[in-house]
Amino acid sequence: MRVKDAVSAALQNADGQFRSGTSLATELGVSRNAVWKAVCELREEGFPIETRKKIGYRMRHAADQLTPESVRTQIYTRVLGNTFEVLPQVGSTNDECRRRYREGAPHGTVIAANAQSAGKGRQGHRFCSPPGAGLYFSVLLTEPLAIVDAPLLTACAAVAAARAIDALCGTKIQIKWVNDLMLGGKKCCGILTEGGVSLESGMLEYAIIGIGINVRDSRRHMPEELHDIVTSLEEEVPSLIVDRAKLLAAVLYYLEQMLPTISDRRFLHEYRSRSCLIGKLVRVTTHTGEIKKAVVEKIDDQCGLVIRDSFGNVETLQSAAASVKLVES
Repeated sequence: MRVKDAVSAALQNADGQFRSGTSLATELGVSRNAVWKAVCELREEGFPIETRKKIGYRMRHAADQLTPESVRTQIYTRVLGNTFEVLPQVGSTNDECRRRYREGAPHGTVIAANAQSAGKGRQGHRFCSPPGAGLYFSVLLTEPLAIVDAPLLTACAAVAAARAIDALCGTKIQIKWVNDLMLGGKKCCGILTEGGVSLESGMLEYAIIGIGINVRDSRRHMPEELHDIVTSLEEEVPSLIVDRAKLLAAVLYYLEQMLPTISDRRFLHEYRSRSCLIGKLVRVTTHTGEIKKAVVEKIDDQCGLVIRDSFGNVETLQSAAASVKLVES
């Protein structure tokens, strides 16, 4: 067994009590310096290890390890996640999923990572993905889907993720059009859907749904400029300890249930009911840089955002063409 794994096991078996570096080194037959290096590595991977000078180390709570084994014991899906991989760190799980598609990976393949060095958001934004602080994964879909329905994939995934978080965390997740999940008025989850089109069939050839959920320690890991707009599940619900494997399995369960409803749009009722924008004044920034204020009237059947400006002009925004922010009252 590697020193890192042995130290992790010893701290988890200590039931939250401190273990000195000397006692760990003696028990494991290694140097105190080797123990210290192992602790540093575990922290980098997101293990909640506390250090106290002259006392030692302790695991603040049960380590939330995301492994293929921990997820498979939780999965109750028929297809999604049948092919499943957890990576220590990647640039982007969406990019890894696309690579697997090119290698012939089947429909429902899921790629998860403990950290992303180049996590992606909408419109070229970066999604901050520090080690162990979140749940980062992508789902590969290869079943044919009409191009007209493709924009609905993100909204469908948003509802599935919202249901999963609410079920496990006792929260009331809202959705900010089109892909942000909100908790306590701040973003706790982002979704990015990418895909490829078959020019011959006019159908979506494949789609990749990438989901990033902030689980813990966002203020410690996120840039200061994001502190007022980004949060995590455990920060909003202080008594909560999230099991990322269980949360991933729950998202896949609800997503598998809801994907067949895309063409009949049954999920849109819930998407609308969770909206934090309908009836609110927003600031719209278009892809051309134009900025204007308007009131959100509704979300249409193609998941377009219908807005009305102060002159009474009605316009429907598509997700790729604009970004929207609430105007503080």
